Amino acid sequence: MKRNALLAVVLCVVAFFWIWLSGYIGAPAYWVALVAFAVCLASGPAVSSLPGLTGAGVLGVALGVVTFAVSMLVLPLYYTLSWAIAGALIILVAGLISIPGMRTILPMVLVGWGCFLGAVARFDYLLLEKPVEAMPRVLTTAAGVLVSVLVGILLAAGLNAFILSPAKRKAALEEERAAAPTVVER
Repeated sequence: MKRNALLAVVLCVVAFFWIWLSGYIGAPAYWVALVAFAVCLASGPAVSSLPGLTGAGVLGVALGVVTFAVSMLVLPLYYTLSWAIAGALIILVAGLISIPGMRTILPMVLVGWGCFLGAVARFDYLLLEKPVEAMPRVLTTAAGVLVSVLVGILLAAGLNAFILSPAKRKAALEEERAAAPTVVER
């Protein structure tokens, strides 16, 4: 119970500073870090899955950039329809890539992908009216989303390692002690 309260307080403080400072560090889509944090926290404290989650988040942002590029440069410029076609194709590719670790990899790929597209969609007026300015905006948005995804993963890994894992280890040890047969002396 105390660990959950500590988790809530730490998350509150970090969210405050991330939202406040995110515009200054080039990551104005502050909500991306919170989404990445939630997905990593839900995946559990396994440190072995951390490299996979990090790689999947980075891959998701990269696939978001590819989705944008395909929808704007290859497909006809019917904004929503082009994004839908490119998005469906990229999600199919992401699903096929993540078949070996579907339950750990695919959620983080979708977080990176969806958060990038959500962040870049804020500039839809710019992308349609001034295509010359689109690619620099897309690249800076990709960098900001990537930073936010990595911060969310780092925060979840830190909280899992220092706050949640000790409680789970302690509960597992107590469960083992309770399940172990007791020796009765005569």
